[in-house]
Amino acid sequence: MIEELKNIWRACFNDSDRYIDFYFSERYRSENTLVYCKAGRGAAMMTLLPATVVTPHKEFAARYVYAVATLPEFRNKGFSFALAQQADEQARAENCALEIVAPATPELFPFYARQGFSTVFYRRVVKFSAEEIAPEEALEGAPLSEAGTFFNLRERYFAQGCFFVRWDSAALSYILKESRLLQGDVYYFSQGDDEGYAVTAPSGDALLLKEVALTPALAPAALYFLKQQYAHCRYFICHLAVDSPLWAKRGTTVPLAMLKWLIPPPAAVSTINAYVNLLKD
Repeated sequence: MIEELKNIWRACFNDSDRYIDFYFSERYRSENTLVYCKAGRGAAMMTLLPATVVTPHKEFAARYVYAVATLPEFRNKGFSFALAQQADEQARAENCALEIVAPATPELFPFYARQGFSTVFYRRVVKFSAEEIAPEEALEGAPLSEAGTFFNLRERYFAQGCFFVRWDSAALSYILKESRLLQGDVYYFSQGDDEGYAVTAPSGDALLLKEVALTPALAPAALYFLKQQYAHCRYFICHLAVDSPLWAKRGTTVPLAMLKWLIPPPAAVSTINAYVNLLKD
């Protein structure tokens, strides 16, 4: 069955065989994967990755709906909708309160809205040209190697908000490996008692900073360090929380992900400035 799932992935996503093999070796779990079979073979798939939503009042078990794909010859037959219904049933059986999905294109937001999802996650995108990044006092960055340190820093920067999606150490360990596979890294920065990180991924002539957990004091020097590390990049694109204090007067806020409650939404829980990141969107 894994080879059939790889074939679905290959037909639907713009990923190399190297990346596909990496995913199925490092992240795939049969218990998190739903498959729709037709004519004796896998025709469609959906993955439900575990996550936790942290609020000031309570933590909720959640599932990230990922790698939703149907072979071209089986599209427009309702297979993904059938998998979505099964996903709801499975998530409820596992006492999950909600599901999260990151539509790959703007056109998919209405599709998921028809399944009961609402857009509550946004991010602020700040783009710098290499010429804009001025020299700063030396700040050395080092690749982050410990998922536990990654987890603790994420908690410190983001878990104090009103609605934060937490990935566990296993998921963060995968992100560390994935970043390096994609020629990026997770860089750790510190100065005195101040510390943080940035998750990077080259994309053509740009460097994506897929998650930035830095104070305003660290951020300019960290950005200059990354400019030196990725000297071939002409642009540096930061994905930030909408309420991040970094470069507060710059950037464009764009929709990122959607949420569906599987229980009655608790009245005390607010999704204002809800934060999720490190999605394969």
